[in-house]
Amino acid sequence: MPSSGEGDAAVAEVLRELVRRGLGEAEVLTKRGRSRRLTLELGSESSSFSQERAWAVRASSRRSSFFVAGAGELPVGEAGAPGAPGWTWPEATGRPFRLPEPEAVPPWTQPSDIEAPLIGESEGLRLLASLGDELAAELPGARLLLAALEDGSSEGELASSRGVRAAFRRRLATLRVEAAGPGHPGAGAALYLAAREAHRFHPKALARRLADRLSVAANGAPPGQLDAAGGSGAADPRGELLLAPPVALALLAGLLPLLVGPGAVARVSALRDRRGRIGSERLTIVDNGRLPGGALECPVDGEGMPCRETVLVEEGAFRQPLLAWWQVDGAAPGAASGCCRRASWRDLPAPGPTHLYLRPDPRLSVATLLADVARGHYLIDATGPARFDAAGERFELPVCGFAVEAGRATAPVAGAWLCGTASAFFKGIAAAARDLSFLPLDGMLGSPTLLVTGLELRPAS
Repeated sequence: MPSSGEGDAAVAEVLRELVRRGLGEAEVLTKRGRSRRLTLELGSESSSFSQERAWAVRASSRRSSFFVAGAGELPVGEAGAPGAPGWTWPEATGRPFRLPEPEAVPPWTQPSDIEAPLIGESEGLRLLASLGDELAAELPGARLLLAALEDGSSEGELASSRGVRAAFRRRLATLRVEAAGPGHPGAGAALYLAAREAHRFHPKALARRLADRLSVAANGAPPGQLDAAGGSGAADPRGELLLAPPVALALLAGLLPLLVGPGAVARVSALRDRRGRIGSERLTIVDNGRLPGGALECPVDGEGMPCRETVLVEEGAFRQPLLAWWQVDGAAPGAASGCCRRASWRDLPAPGPTHLYLRPDPRLSVATLLADVARGHYLIDATGPARFDAAGERFELPVCGFAVEAGRATAPVAGAWLCGTASAFFKGIAAAARDLSFLPLDGMLGSPTLLVTGLELRPAS
């Protein structure tokens, strides 16, 4: 690996060459990364480790542009690509673009766990095996079908002809789990999670969540029908609903067009009431790319622009959509939030959520909210993707959970659909608990458990 000085010199040479060719908007990204992948599948273990070094360059004149990316060292000069003598930059045939001007980045302290080593092979496999053991203990007869853990870290630098200079480091672990309940065939459940470190995945807690989902799927009945044990299960389908984070987030992910990009201003106007609000006073939605402890925490985005906290909805009042620097204009008032993400070094930056979440209430526990439900349902998970109408307003979400009477679960519920509109969901939020949880959906989306009225729970048709 070349030294930092050699790398800076190569980047500077590339920028000079592109500007000399009339491509005044030029940007160079270099990145280094490593990752370990561990898999436990039907009793068989596998492990792999990889390292990569890569680069990406985009450049534009007033008339056209190009984007090119590759593995290995940054090409320098026309014959600089290893194994490809005579290689040169591609012809500019794409749409022209602008690059941002440099902005001061507020002080930021790098989290200490970004420096943590990747999880070891034996330690990672033990974590996956422990998850299977805990699941069997929570629900005898349940079994782990697949557990895949990927732990990675990366660092990179970004430089442009406009004078942007940014360095970043990331640390991310993901866990995918598939499980089956007792019997053949047993009910199925799956989880997909992300955290900054693999050590943040706790097998016992995850096993309990899988066991709850499998048990409800196996024993639950559609809302309003008798369950296998003869319980009523007849809580009011239009009563109070307690939505656990996975359910609330499945809805939030589908409603992102109301919150992201300049088009959100027009879309959200139909939701405003006479006071100009789109939701209840318990609804506050925030995006923050540098959220302390967040899985994607970083001081800058994929274009080197400073990340900052941006309040999109405050106590039910729509403040602004999530905007990249080039989307801020008269039609979409508000401040840019540093929200351009690169899915990988092979991709162009695109605006989207980083850590977008519904703000929790630190005073309220889930148990407190549950105790307040006189007659309704506690929905613990989404069992499939939400379906939205063409306007993105009305939705149906397959869910499972429990019927609740006087603050106590009375019967498991499965084969149910949560139905309503975006307006009813936002305006029906009566309370938010303190258990803020994030899932890797479109970026990291977060929500606490929500107490909601105005939605309906129906049996599958």
